[in-house]
Amino acid sequence: MRDYGTGFDTIDAALGGLITGDNVVWLTDDEQLYRRLVAGFVGAAGTSGLVVDFGGGPAGEAPVTVLDAGPTSPYRTAVPLADELERRVRAEQPDYLIIDGLGRVVRRWGVEAVSAFFARVCPAMLDAGVTAYWSIDSMLGRAFSDHVRQITQCLLDVRGGRLRVLKAEGRSESLQDITYQLRLDDDGGVIVDSPPAGGRLARGLHAVRQQFGLTQQELATVAGVTPSAISQAESGARGLSLDTVITIADRLEITTDRILSAGTSRSYTLARHDRSRRLANTSVTALASDSTVGLRSYLIELAPGEESSPPFDHRGVAMIAPLRGLIQVVLADDRPVVRSGDVLMVERGGVRAWRNLRVQPARFHWILRD
Repeated sequence: MRDYGTGFDTIDAALGGLITGDNVVWLTDDEQLYRRLVAGFVGAAGTSGLVVDFGGGPAGEAPVTVLDAGPTSPYRTAVPLADELERRVRAEQPDYLIIDGLGRVVRRWGVEAVSAFFARVCPAMLDAGVTAYWSIDSMLGRAFSDHVRQITQCLLDVRGGRLRVLKAEGRSESLQDITYQLRLDDDGGVIVDSPPAGGRLARGLHAVRQQFGLTQQELATVAGVTPSAISQAESGARGLSLDTVITIADRLEITTDRILSAGTSRSYTLARHDRSRRLANTSVTALASDSTVGLRSYLIELAPGEESSPPFDHRGVAMIAPLRGLIQVVLADDRPVVRSGDVLMVERGGVRAWRNLRVQPARFHWILRD
């Protein structure tokens, strides 16, 4: 899998980089900005790309393959275009896909067809490992952007001179819902900058205000500042003094940590496999290794005939679930053999070793309960 970013270091830092197969959706009303974002991405991603042009001229720069989806094209409607995209991805295996602004076809297709097109193509690109750039705008409406947010891996709002990370699946929670200042430089670059504390303050103030049911005017009264100061702090345009943050915390009877770290509570954690860290000098990849959650998951890869031991001792309940190959598991008193579709539960004693019994590579999940 290729390792590349957005083409802009400060955006990579805000987003946490790109993951192969990401669908990155930019919410923007500025076509020039989107073209800059695409140009940076194409420059970083390489030469194997596919661009869908709805009739306004391709957003990408050469060298790319352009798929004409204009009003006179055989792919002018949603279903034939989705069929062709899936066919080309299978046949050509491009590194990336760039979709022209979906606002261009909403009048031709209607919002329902655009929604169905996104719901089909977005997961298909993730499954194929093709990183995709999409552009949506305000005219598609709030309901459409909510629909996109539920399906995509990344959603970034780049309107009004700001970048706000609305969703960045598989990244640290500290990156979520942070607002940055955005500016264009004279060399065609895009730069985002905002002190991390300012971004967290913006997120935290908004969340706390919503939790207490306060307007910006009411929170300003609590803080002893102007409504404009609260508005600018929530937008990330400026910060608040430490004295003001402490005043808000004291009067609302909460901690300052809550103001600086409040965010959207999520019921799940998604670990994207190609960002996982391989444990040193082993064939073990940590998919989800946070022991505080209660479950940990590792991907084990064995060469033909290879035998190895777990990288650490675990005496709790463990599960081995093969993905490929025939694996013999060495326990204290037995050596069961498992294949794809089997699940081995080890309730006590732990796993001492595992062996690939075939002349092809083997892979399996090693899942631990802490």
